[in-house]
Amino acid sequence: MTVEIALVFVIIGIALYLFATEKFPLDITAFLILITVLAIPQLFHSQWLLDRGVDLESAFPTIEEGLSGFSSSATITVLAMFILSAGIQRSGLVHAVGKALGPLFGGSETRQMILITLLVGPISGLINNTAAVAVAIPLVLDMARRAGAKASRLLMPLSFFGMMGGTLTVIGTSTNLLASNILARDDAFGRQIGMFEFLPVGLAVLAAGLIYFLTLGRWLLPKTDRANVHDESEETFVFEVSIPSGSDLVGKSCSEADFVSRHHVSVLRLVRGSESHVKRAETTRLKVDDILHLRGTRRQVMDLVKSEEVEVISEFGERRRLRRDGKLARVLLRNDRVFKNVTGDSVGFWKRYSARLVGLETDSVRSRRLADERLRVGEIVLIAISATALVRLRRHPDVIVLDVTEDRFDKRRMWTAGAILGGVVTAATITPLPIVITALMGVMAMFFTGILRREDLYSGVSWNVIFLLAGVIPLGIAMSKSGGAAWLGGLLAHHAGDWHPLFLLMALYLVTALLTAIVSNNAAVVILVPVALSIAQSLDMAVLPLALVVMFGASSSFLSPVGYQTNTMIFGTGLYRFTDFVRVGTPLNLILMVVTSLAIYALYPLQPG
Repeated sequence: MTVEIALVFVIIGIALYLFATEKFPLDITAFLILITVLAIPQLFHSQWLLDRGVDLESAFPTIEEGLSGFSSSATITVLAMFILSAGIQRSGLVHAVGKALGPLFGGSETRQMILITLLVGPISGLINNTAAVAVAIPLVLDMARRAGAKASRLLMPLSFFGMMGGTLTVIGTSTNLLASNILARDDAFGRQIGMFEFLPVGLAVLAAGLIYFLTLGRWLLPKTDRANVHDESEETFVFEVSIPSGSDLVGKSCSEADFVSRHHVSVLRLVRGSESHVKRAETTRLKVDDILHLRGTRRQVMDLVKSEEVEVISEFGERRRLRRDGKLARVLLRNDRVFKNVTGDSVGFWKRYSARLVGLETDSVRSRRLADERLRVGEIVLIAISATALVRLRRHPDVIVLDVTEDRFDKRRMWTAGAILGGVVTAATITPLPIVITALMGVMAMFFTGILRREDLYSGVSWNVIFLLAGVIPLGIAMSKSGGAAWLGGLLAHHAGDWHPLFLLMALYLVTALLTAIVSNNAAVVILVPVALSIAQSLDMAVLPLALVVMFGASSSFLSPVGYQTNTMIFGTGLYRFTDFVRVGTPLNLILMVVTSLAIYALYPLQPG
């Protein structure tokens, strides 16, 4: 081991300590790493050290190399994927798919884990796994919110299943494609790896991962979310709906129709003629013209406006179906002459403001009907209003418009967003264009089609994650330039001659997985596939089994949030600590080390033939 390699290993050790303890925010730690690896050759390179065989300039990145993390394809890909995910969220596509899959996702955590496996695992083998996980993150967050589940217990399995799914085919991850290209240039192997050549091993890995998360992994996942990603603090309103003729709810209770869990509202009261039911509101079978008092958010009100099951009652006393493309505004009442101790229907919102009163932001409703509930100055109400009337209302002295929600979830936007996303994935799969180029093209397509606004291009990005990636990439460069990575590979090759072939496969897998946690997965393949070729030649072994172990090890980066792009994206939600990946990923890496090595040992001949 040289002085340069030892110095790089010391920096890595300090970095891992700071990441694990989180003494500083992780992006700040990453910047400290960046500054350190850039400053060392500038401050300490000298002729005196050169005379003693220590060349710091050649062992550490140059200024241009050190700052290349900001322009790295990995960094830009993650950035573009953040924006694309924001686009499909804003289009309403995630919301619509989440509603459709919600009944399947609810219930036990076992069912949720199996659904995530089926959702992202096979898809990651057919398209780029980074794209598959980027699409699934907002969808899983939405379904977790609907099911009342902890998002932190689902997103990490999502990322890990995306990585494991990428091992099903040669196009599932850029790591596989890169390894295949390296092998095609080697005289001893001399061909590309087939599309499904290692599918049985990938299926074994995916099955082992599912079993892990249904057993041991379940106990190691975080018990609580570090951050709120469900918008549980969003304001709720009490509003009324009626049961129209032809509704699927007629003859059923809300409980029997699964109305509450499907729409995520609370049923407060059932009004039928002169009768009023509170305790039995959910269990009484409904009739035409029954009225329900519900509590929900603006998004839930908008969903019910479009529903054929109920009609949202506006202006309380009137039965008017709200416009499906309208706006909902949260408004503060402030004119004492208009709103002092008067009922909602007596104010005449439509005549005064060209708006319809929809709901009240209140803890409880005393009256049997909302039309009889008295308003007061300082109260906040929910109104439905057109864009033209909203302009006038903002200038009106009677009220203060606090915020406005526009229902931008129309089918045209959803189809457009879905088509753009499909184009990004398809182009990256069947054309020579890399995923970073197709993702950037997708971002521009969403902008020019109006799905994303200019400000969305910035607000949709978790910039702390981008800075984290840009800061740690130079450490991987130093690992390669100093010879540290090659030294690890050579150490394995030197001591592997007397080992049983199965133990050799396990050791090669383990070295690859550890190296991938420090440098990128692609860098690990570039470094260790040649090592595998060297071992095969020196021990007279077949090339393919050793190369496959490297490929699977590089695609199994579970130990840190910066080892693989999918981990980095879920880390950007703020739900995880650095140590969560170590705690959950370490046993999984060890299990897959055994499963992968055994599968390759059993399925592929180790002797050249």
